[in-house]
Amino acid sequence: MTKAAPYKLKLLKSRRQGTDSGGRKLVEAPRFLRLPPDKPNDLSEFASELWDQVVDELQRLEILKPIDAAALTLACETWARAKTAQAVLNERGMTYTTPTGFVRIRPEVRIVVEAGREFRSWCSEFGLTPSAEGHLSSKGPSGDEDNPFA
Repeated sequence: MTKAAPYKLKLLKSRRQGTDSGGRKLVEAPRFLRLPPDKPNDLSEFASELWDQVVDELQRLEILKPIDAAALTLACETWARAKTAQAVLNERGMTYTTPTGFVRIRPEVRIVVEAGREFRSWCSEFGLTPSAEGHLSSKGPSGDEDNPFA
């Protein structure tokens, strides 16, 4: 199942003004107030650093709204979890030896892998990957605002 495309993207793919690619009339979604969410006081150190970077840039693009705080918090804390686990792996290595002599993969490996998947998903939601950022803007830098194909 694919996600519904944003209103402006549907307009770009349409054949006529105000319709989607199938000719159905489009109704624009309500416009949210575009202000940055308040930074939570209890963010971990790594999460706080990422929050500052991401919020500044996304606010410049007028993407964020106050209600995005929860999702952005989860994204930043997921990043922090991956960074913390990776620091353990960098210090101690990918494996350890049990008291009985078996070599095992550290649990932090799984934490990094799972947090990486989750973080990529959050990045996609906020347009923070190279492929996802293309979905953020329906107008190119051409300056021709009346031509949706510019």
